[in-house]
Amino acid sequence: MDAITFRFLMSLAASQNLEMYLMDVVTAYLYGSLENEIYMKIPEGLKMPEDLKSKAKEICSVRLQRSLYGLKQSGRMWYNRLSEYLLSKDYVNNAICPCVFIKKSSSGFVIIAVYVDDLNMIGTQKEIDDARTHMKEEFEMKDLGKTKFCLGLQIEHFQDGIFVHQSNYTKRVLKRFYMDKATPLSTPMVNRSLDVEKDPFRPCEDNEEVLGPEDIYQIHTKLDHKQVMFSQLVELRSPGVRKSKLWLQRLQIMQKLLLSMKHVESVWLRSMTHHIQESSGIVTEKEPTKIFEDNSACVTQLKEGYIKSDRTKHIPPRFFSYTQELQKNQEVDIEYIRSSDNAADLFTKALPTTVFKKHVHSMECVVYKTCEKKRLYLFQGEIMLRYSFS
Repeated sequence: MDAITFRFLMSLAASQNLEMYLMDVVTAYLYGSLENEIYMKIPEGLKMPEDLKSKAKEICSVRLQRSLYGLKQSGRMWYNRLSEYLLSKDYVNNAICPCVFIKKSSSGFVIIAVYVDDLNMIGTQKEIDDARTHMKEEFEMKDLGKTKFCLGLQIEHFQDGIFVHQSNYTKRVLKRFYMDKATPLSTPMVNRSLDVEKDPFRPCEDNEEVLGPEDIYQIHTKLDHKQVMFSQLVELRSPGVRKSKLWLQRLQIMQKLLLSMKHVESVWLRSMTHHIQESSGIVTEKEPTKIFEDNSACVTQLKEGYIKSDRTKHIPPRFFSYTQELQKNQEVDIEYIRSSDNAADLFTKALPTTVFKKHVHSMECVVYKTCEKKRLYLFQGEIMLRYSFS
């Protein structure tokens, strides 16, 4: 299960007032059956049979009868074993989201979202209880109750909804870079011109430390742009880049390609959400997915089709034809939004305090905790740190 699917399932649980439980499979990979013969060296501590004690261990090997942790195919073997069992229990599955299994009954439904050995169960209480029972009958399980932590996200359950945050992860990152006692500011990024040589946010040098293994938790809440192109786009907008004609051309090309890629992603999102809702018996109105863009030239170009010019000669026409087809079929709707109203600027630009607070309010952000001059502002799917780097 990917993070986008999990976020959708959380939003579904909140909007439909569903229950959400977490179970852990004990030694999950040991349940997998091997499809091929696999041999391994004799591990230390294993007693040799009497007729082989005279031989050296180096020339002997053992044949595996079950999957083990460390085998490259262990994950796939465990998934095959689990999916085979769930399908035998009348769950349905789809290649669009292969790690989501859904079972519908006359009184409700249950969705089992699989992430390695963690099983998130979302649905009505009776169906979840039935699923927990038959899972315990087949596998050794740990029942962790309501989901409180998954994919680096902390989840708190309230009567009026679900609250998702990453406060523990944020505090660890701040402490690692000695920012836990920093002075708070009114905005997360200071609105000023930066000297590239003195900029603390310049590209990392060889001897500088980055987030490292903890960076995996960022992908579960960050904006879903294509990261390489997005970083280039941010670089083009940075204060140290000269605003030349070439700069403007590159900027528009990046924006058009990113917008086209969001069309492709929206098709998968629509397919995934439609499959889950339809299999669960949830009736929803089919409306086009809205994509907001603050570049009017990009909006016009993608709506009217490919127009050959100096600014588009490097973009294949297929990017325009596919997006036009999606708009014609009313699957996607591109809408122009003024830059002053574009809430996505919170994550890409250094904004004045008034504009920052305006976007915070428009995204319905909440303050999770105020303690010792530290504030964590949590957004829908993103965390912004309000700390000074002085």
